[in-house]
Amino acid sequence: MNKSGSGFRLNTAHNRSLLIKRKSEVIFVYVFLVLLIVASIAFNARFASVRNLRNLLISNIGLLFVTYAQLFIIMLGGVDLSVGSVISIVNVLMVTLIGEAGSPAKWIVSIAVAIVAGLGIGFINGMIVVKGHQQPIIATLATSTFFGGVALYIMPGPGGSLPSAFTKFITKGWNYLFPVLLAVGATAAMWLLLNRSKTGRYITAIGGNENSARSSCIPVDRIKIRAFVICSLMAAIAGIFITCFATSGSPLIGEPYSQRSITAAAVGGAALSGGKGSVIGCVAATMILGIINNILNLKGVSSYYQFVLQGAILIIALGISAIRTRK
Repeated sequence: MNKSGSGFRLNTAHNRSLLIKRKSEVIFVYVFLVLLIVASIAFNARFASVRNLRNLLISNIGLLFVTYAQLFIIMLGGVDLSVGSVISIVNVLMVTLIGEAGSPAKWIVSIAVAIVAGLGIGFINGMIVVKGHQQPIIATLATSTFFGGVALYIMPGPGGSLPSAFTKFITKGWNYLFPVLLAVGATAAMWLLLNRSKTGRYITAIGGNENSARSSCIPVDRIKIRAFVICSLMAAIAGIFITCFATSGSPLIGEPYSQRSITAAAVGGAALSGGKGSVIGCVAATMILGIINNILNLKGVSSYYQFVLQGAILIIALGISAIRTRK
């Protein structure tokens, strides 16, 4: 009886050890996040103010959503360069459709149009990859250029604005509870989709070994198209939030988000070779990037240096991913 009990306890400890090893990247990201928060408070006293922390959280919700979007394609072993163009398309469509004094009916119509646009772009991306036998990076580079041009055609330059009642509700509604609930709901939905659904298991299997997935009778082509549709849908939702946060239109507003979403997903533990990713890791990685930018802004550092730092972080994340893949 004692031996049986000892064996059970040993097995439990072994399972815990395996779990910690498997989640080591995510654990490291959260440890780094905590250390970064402590260092930021010591570096600048204004960082810990309620106003700054609230702004830090709200301003990075859009990046969090587009990182979730990118995660689906990274887990397939590719990247989606069109997420920035999806955000730009959504931005110019919403500003054009709603106008400065748009009614609530126009709000609903513009959101519906934005969602449909995202679904459509995702379907096009998926079809080019599956039926055109193109790598995701090549297919989405082409569609990014095309839809970026469409955004410029609709709105050649920055301009327009949205009703303050609409933007305030999306970004500050219910005393800032609405955007927080929106982020928590999206996080829960993405976690369940990737970890508790057949689609998520199939995406992981395809990213791990596509040939093995096909031999296991997984509908690879259908799942790939579905992943691209989900990706662009999340990018469209990100575009809605980013547009409301900006309160105005710009055909180039989405440009930085393709690179930033790849960086956040990679820092959050996603293997760029495919088959591995973490929704929870994306949360910490998004906050890390947000905190770094926030500290640099508080210190008045030029945005050019922020881009240099983000590029350096991406290079480091790529290096770590390559080492992890070889292991």
